[in-house]
Amino acid sequence: MPRLKLSRLIFASVLAISFASVGFAQQATAPAAVGRLVEVKVSAPALKGNLLGDPTEQSVAVYLPPSYDTTPAKRFPTVYLLHGFTANNRAWTTNGYQGMSLQPLMDEMIKSGKIREMIVVAPNGWNAYRGAFYTNSSVTGNWEDYMCCDLVQNIDANYRTIAKPESRGIAGHSMGGYGAVTLAMKHPDIFSAVYALSPCCLGIEGDMSSENPAWLKTVRLTSKEQLKPKPESLDEFYQTAFVAISAAFSPNPARAPFFVDFPYEERDGRLEKNESTYGRWRAKMPLYLVDENKENLLKLRGIFIDYGQKEEFSHVRITSQLFSKALAERSIPHIFEVYEGDHGNKIRQRLETRVMQFFSEKLEQ
Repeated sequence: MPRLKLSRLIFASVLAISFASVGFAQQATAPAAVGRLVEVKVSAPALKGNLLGDPTEQSVAVYLPPSYDTTPAKRFPTVYLLHGFTANNRAWTTNGYQGMSLQPLMDEMIKSGKIREMIVVAPNGWNAYRGAFYTNSSVTGNWEDYMCCDLVQNIDANYRTIAKPESRGIAGHSMGGYGAVTLAMKHPDIFSAVYALSPCCLGIEGDMSSENPAWLKTVRLTSKEQLKPKPESLDEFYQTAFVAISAAFSPNPARAPFFVDFPYEERDGRLEKNESTYGRWRAKMPLYLVDENKENLLKLRGIFIDYGQKEEFSHVRITSQLFSKALAERSIPHIFEVYEGDHGNKIRQRLETRVMQFFSEKLEQ
């Protein structure tokens, strides 16, 4: 072969290898597709006039999956994620439960193929009493209406959701678990699947009942200043929680300083049931509402309830079991699972191994 042709052949080969190497390097170092987290304020007219002075503009975090920006015609199912009492929505988004942050957690599960792409909405449920319980109240505001109307309509209007119940799910932990169950069983026209992690307040049993000595201390409270901003004992926590739940379940705008009626009252140093208020509490608790909501519950595409074996709050254990039993007796399909853990130490793990896979399977794409 002539020397000139050989030189040209060598040069072309080297050039091709160089381009291939550059291409491979670019491919190898290209960043993996990631989603993004958007933190916004959403108008909450349903909370207007609440007696606690909480704002009518609420913080909401929205996770948008990796292909949201790269595939502008694509729409996605949506999961609403509700936090627990004394927390706010940053418990999900920013170094919260077991150090989890929502965006990298979702990105990794999507990248690994464990779940399909979804939009995740994490609204705030914190109020001046440290938790609104996602229900309507003449004192705390109409949080149920905010969740089901103001918030869902805003999200559907501003993000590429699949705006139908078959593609909308709701989940939550503790107070958020209560909210998720209640909202799903009352509004199957909005949410079609529900996952409740260690749900509180399903019924007034165990440590929610008068058996708990913290109730006597609660009914003896005379000022808001007696509620500790950061409870230092379980008794102090219960007092804070009982006032907050009463504001949500049995509000009384005419009864200062807390604007609540309690389901128990003190007589001669002993607790006695306040029948009318006790009935108002039961009317807010899913355990006692299964029959009247049976048709709604049967419309749901999926129901999942869990709690840890070492659950600290006895009412969570008791009422979760009773709620599952009530569903089973009425042939309402659901999953009930008890896992190794306590009230809050495995929340991130449950999201990674159960919650998001559940919605990935149940929600229509």
